[in-house]
Amino acid sequence: GQARRSGAPAGRPAGRGRPQRACRAPFRLALRAEDDTGTAAGALRVAERLAAAQEVIAVVGPTTDVTPEAVVTRYAGSRLATVVVAAGSATKGATETLCVIRPFDADLPTALIDYLAHVRPAERIRVVEDRSPDAGGWEITEAFRDLRLARVTVDTVRDGFGAAARAAVTARADAVVFAGTSPARAARCAVALAEAGYAGTRVSSGPALSPVFLRDAGDAGDGWVFAEAYCDPAATPAAAEFTAAHRARFGAPPDRWAAEAYDAVGLIARAAETTSAAAGDRGGIARRLFLLTYQGISRPLSFRTTRRVRSETGMFLYRAEGGRARFLGPYARL
Repeated sequence: GQARRSGAPAGRPAGRGRPQRACRAPFRLALRAEDDTGTAAGALRVAERLAAAQEVIAVVGPTTDVTPEAVVTRYAGSRLATVVVAAGSATKGATETLCVIRPFDADLPTALIDYLAHVRPAERIRVVEDRSPDAGGWEITEAFRDLRLARVTVDTVRDGFGAAARAAVTARADAVVFAGTSPARAARCAVALAEAGYAGTRVSSGPALSPVFLRDAGDAGDGWVFAEAYCDPAATPAAAEFTAAHRARFGAPPDRWAAEAYDAVGLIARAAETTSAAAGDRGGIARRLFLLTYQGISRPLSFRTTRRVRSETGMFLYRAEGGRARFLGPYARL
């Protein structure tokens, strides 16, 4: 799982009171960790502390599923760059300091649409929209409604998935899309499709993929394809050195979002190289982030003029196989 910590790189000039290394680095970065408990209240408490600490030049976090507006506003008021790694959405739009380096969950259907157009071509698509409380699948539904090269039918479900599964079989659908955010509900959909005898392509995205889905769906989950915003470092060639170092230090491979967090710190360091980071120029670092093109170990990072990250290289596909999620790679390379 994701570590519930917001990291804050703090700049410190090299060579003050200690010998400089041979590389003559203009400054060093130290990482300060704060536990935000993965909650909005915890993230705001951390934001108050970090915004007030003048040695902090940027923040990696928070670890909430949604970046709260109060947190964004607090960091923006201190001109402190907030590099969001994992949160799937934000309650406040783009600001001069909010730097989101992942495509939001609402963008992930792009990868599914590409998969159903080029890898497993589908002419008849059934979207099963989960309308149970807090399901949040409408954004996936809307993305597929806009398709012009396929026939898309939407089945809305509030309780069981049996009727929608049988409808997919009767209509001879080429693909079924689960539009929802609950992994437990996605697993129920998978079981219903298997019981109905559906053998076509099954896809979903974002939070629907988790150990809960893999456990609850069992064999019915095999073959499901998910679009996600994180890579698998152990299966990404550019992250091989990082993965080896992680294994050596922690005795385990990096978990999800680890490579992206590493890239966030690298992006901040690159921005600090070209600003007066040693003097604590928070605003300069925040502005510089959006002008950079940075080759990370998980993906290249660059931004549009709207300050939105270019998401084409930040969406990946996984396939459920034997109770595990197997990394297929960047969606555009399949």
